[in-house]
Amino acid sequence: MEKRQQTDFNLNGTNLVQTIWQRKFMLTAITAVAFVASIVISFLIVPTFQSTAILIPAKASQASKDAFVPTRPYGFTVFGEDTEVEHLLQVLSSENLRHRIIEKERLFEHYDIDPNFKHARHSINGKFSSNISFSRSQYRTVKVTVFDISPEKAAKIANTIVIVADSLMRNTKKEVSIKALEAANIRYNEALREYYQVSDSLSFVMSKGVLDLPYQAKEATKVYAEALASGNISAANRVKDYMDKISKYGSNFTRFDKDILNKSRQISDMQESIHILELEADGSIPSQFVIDWATPADKKAKPKKLTIIIVSTLSALFFAVFLLILVDFFRTSIHPSKNSEK
Repeated sequence: MEKRQQTDFNLNGTNLVQTIWQRKFMLTAITAVAFVASIVISFLIVPTFQSTAILIPAKASQASKDAFVPTRPYGFTVFGEDTEVEHLLQVLSSENLRHRIIEKERLFEHYDIDPNFKHARHSINGKFSSNISFSRSQYRTVKVTVFDISPEKAAKIANTIVIVADSLMRNTKKEVSIKALEAANIRYNEALREYYQVSDSLSFVMSKGVLDLPYQAKEATKVYAEALASGNISAANRVKDYMDKISKYGSNFTRFDKDILNKSRQISDMQESIHILELEADGSIPSQFVIDWATPADKKAKPKKLTIIIVSTLSALFFAVFLLILVDFFRTSIHPSKNSEK
């Protein structure tokens, strides 16, 4: 009786080496073809150049405040915190900025996309996203990276993005500051009217002889006591009449005097706030600090030809070995009877 022997599929180091050695010529041919093809493809890929600009956002309203506030514990300029970095990244990623860059740099024409094409917007957005990126780097800085086939164009796009982002940030602050300035001016005028009303009331009280209530009360009390002590009743009565007069308006003098002081401080604070808002509304304060403007690169960034060749060749080799192992698996495991007869 013929004995059938079933051969199990067993993948170990020895079998793998044997499989590769038995098919060494085929694997060599595949590797050679992949090597040549990767060389050809790497030279066909159009090289691109990278330009990078690095920004640090300014702390919100800090520069405007420093222009008027006499005490500046952090210096004239203060770099932004995490919140300002996130705000800047949001502006850089906005559709508004993207549309402006596409228009200013004429990217439809540059990327050879017909603007009348049905999916032109989708195509230009895809090109924009693949060639332009924004990322947060160390020390709360923001990096603008642009790839392009022209080093000069890459640098120009990156610098235009920096300028447009600053313009958008300032315009946003300007719109908010203008509305806040209108409200601040209304409240400031109201405070001035209240100040003048209190000032008129205080002037009326002072016209009645109450000029410095604490000093006058002290001196009148002293003179009154001396007159009584000397027995000068008429002088004491005159002083008493004077004290009754200033006491009549004393409470009003104290209240109006405190109101004048409080209103003066309030108006002073409002004037400072209005000066700050006027500067913000003017839009002349930069919203960011440019650490590095983009410059044209003198060496291509992509493609990395050696990397493409090595990765493509090794990938083809490994895939070929995997296919051989897969074929052996089907031959030994799926049809074991045929393999045993052989």
